[in-house]
Amino acid sequence: MVHIVIDGYNYINRVRSSPILDSANLEMLRRALLEKLAQYKRRQGGRITVVFDAQESHSPSRHRENHKGVDVVYSKEHETADDVIIGWVREKRAGVVVVSSDRAIIDEAKRAGVPFMTPPKMEEAMVSCKEHDKDEGEESATAQTKRGNPRKLPKKLRKAAKSLHKIKP
Repeated sequence: MVHIVIDGYNYINRVRSSPILDSANLEMLRRALLEKLAQYKRRQGGRITVVFDAQESHSPSRHRENHKGVDVVYSKEHETADDVIIGWVREKRAGVVVVSSDRAIIDEAKRAGVPFMTPPKMEEAMVSCKEHDKDEGEESATAQTKRGNPRKLPKKLRKAAKSLHKIKP
């Protein structure tokens, strides 16, 4: 089973085109990311963990929560999300895929042989998955609208065949 580990604030900063101005905006962006990941998890399955920096907090331990099936980890005091992710990469947990554009995390993932992707690539994967689901939904909707015996000719062709039988001697 795949376990996707995402550097939360790195992801938000790399996918957004405009700068983050205040903490309220940051909280909104964090919630939007978690909602998007929860939808992706419902479609794809697997396990998703998002790690956020909380080095400004005074918590002596990591804080964990769950948002609609997505695990959220906040680093402890004097620890960054990078430190948490690099620690997990060094443990070489099976099935881990790291999502970050941070050079230190990518270098450590390469050294440990752990697959990684950048936030724009992950965003692309989520969008293509969503579009694929839409296409399947449209195909199933059109398949459900067809009715009648598939072996029977359409009414117009049956009428034409009947009129041809009348003409023959």
